[in-house]
Amino acid sequence: MNSTSSLLVPLPEINRHQHSLFVLNATAVGKWLDTLPRANLGETTRRLYQALGELSHVRCKGKDRFDILEKFRPHVHYITDGLAQHYLNKAIVLPEKAEKIVLLADTLNTVLAQGYCQAFIAMELESRLLKPKETMAACLHRAMTEHASVLLRTYQLYRSPGSRFWLNLHNIFHAAQLHKLERAKISDKSRGSGTLEQAYLRPLMLACSRCHQMPQRYMEQVFVGLNYWTAHLELRNKGLESCVFLLDPEEDRPPLYRELANRAPAPGWLGIDTRALQGGSAKLLHLIPPSSQGKSIKMPESLLAQLSIAWSAATVRASERIPCNETALITVGMNPTHYYAANQMPFEQFEIDGDDAHLRPDPYSGKTQEGDPWSQISSHDTREVEGETLPTWGVSRHGSAEIENIDYRLPQDGPAAGKAEAQYSYLRARLLDSSSNGYRIEWPDSPTLRIRTGEVIGIKTNDYDSWRVAIVRWLRSDDSHQMGVEVVASAATPYSARPVQAGLPVEEFQRALLIPSDPQNNDARIMLTSTASFSAGQTVELVRPGHVMRIKLGDCLDSSTAFKLFSYRDQGRTPPVSEGKLTASHSDDEGEADFHKIWDIL
Repeated sequence: MNSTSSLLVPLPEINRHQHSLFVLNATAVGKWLDTLPRANLGETTRRLYQALGELSHVRCKGKDRFDILEKFRPHVHYITDGLAQHYLNKAIVLPEKAEKIVLLADTLNTVLAQGYCQAFIAMELESRLLKPKETMAACLHRAMTEHASVLLRTYQLYRSPGSRFWLNLHNIFHAAQLHKLERAKISDKSRGSGTLEQAYLRPLMLACSRCHQMPQRYMEQVFVGLNYWTAHLELRNKGLESCVFLLDPEEDRPPLYRELANRAPAPGWLGIDTRALQGGSAKLLHLIPPSSQGKSIKMPESLLAQLSIAWSAATVRASERIPCNETALITVGMNPTHYYAANQMPFEQFEIDGDDAHLRPDPYSGKTQEGDPWSQISSHDTREVEGETLPTWGVSRHGSAEIENIDYRLPQDGPAAGKAEAQYSYLRARLLDSSSNGYRIEWPDSPTLRIRTGEVIGIKTNDYDSWRVAIVRWLRSDDSHQMGVEVVASAATPYSARPVQAGLPVEEFQRALLIPSDPQNNDARIMLTSTASFSAGQTVELVRPGHVMRIKLGDCLDSSTAFKLFSYRDQGRTPPVSEGKLTASHSDDEGEADFHKIWDIL
């Protein structure tokens, strides 16, 4: 770092005069890049990493370095985009190999950003009178864009950026302000064109988007959308009382809500006026050019509404968190949660016709906790399995050992029935704090566990006899793996569910949980597992052993990529078939009632 430069960012030491792989000009570098085996991602990555690392220590003119880096940049983006398949849409706890790939991708973006900073400093010091302002502005724009790519990857893994990340970003923009380049518009086909102020606001607003509450697959879409939304924001150093977010450029931290600032803004502070982005999902969608909405930006309205709220004002917690240190069992996903809520009854016992269901005993009628293996988590008989303490399911309630079932099926015959059910498991996790509507939970490192925001989970604690049903609202994966969950039901009754058309159930059985009604809402609520099969106003048949009923789904109260939560109206219990006559349930739909008459005649 040269102290005479306006760009106060730590950079690699320049101590070499030539590069071992190519001559320091854009033409020679272009020819070298053409020899890369792009089909071999690993070998191409290795050569790019070596070449960029060496280039950061080679003395070079500022303009030449910029031209060389412009040749490298598309290849680096091609590599980092290809590496994403190894860490995105995976378990949050990544294996060691994937962690190294993440570090490699971050390093490539960071070294590229440092190279552009070196080019800026060289041009700033080489030209005293006539400075190449346009190229210098492009250097700072590229540097901030590469930093933003690192931040996006960090948030996609529900982590926090490393030390000096924000301070380096603030210093890069400060250099642009000193040279009055913040309004210069730079073309960037790879990551989006815009001014330097937009390039600076983009990572700032991404940090203000509550990414820990956001599904991983939508974060890149938000990042793309910010390229358009930041054009309507105002970054200023006066009138901060009307700004939603404030930041101190001399601190290594992102913006914070004005209400949460622990001290009064001092001279030099900046504020972000987000009024142009407030007004709901329709307002945000309107600010994106129509040509871009179908190509790269596909976000649900609920997410856009969440962003509008996040950029409007700080939210106040509805209840206080109470620290605790208790052990709990958790299931992740609708399938295992349904399985344990059903006292480990396989789902195939729910996949029955209504007539058969009436003939079976109702296991949930007058249900008691006698013999409930979950009633005492800490004191129940246990055994060690792969380092995990599990209840002893091998002993029946009567104390006799169960007979081992031997599977005589050949491998080519396929898996045995019910074998998938036996694979459902739970985790032993730690409750860090609790509130009136949820918990903050820490779970152990488990590369096989895939937790996402909006996921359905089950929670079993000592103070409750049954499994509670909760929704994952946020995730963090820094020093420890934590999630915030909202409990939506202290108990749930499992069912199977099928849509009803023309008086007859159709499609495959889906898992469903019937949960008690909200005290502020007289309608009971039902959580359905499939987000594609069910919609408001639809008639649904719910089946469990001993009970069948048909309901009409009301409003969708909550939803995610993992579930839909509806209110419903009971249309009556379906009576069993007698004397060969099919009796149809009542329906409010006149056309459906006509079909019922036809079924009776037939």
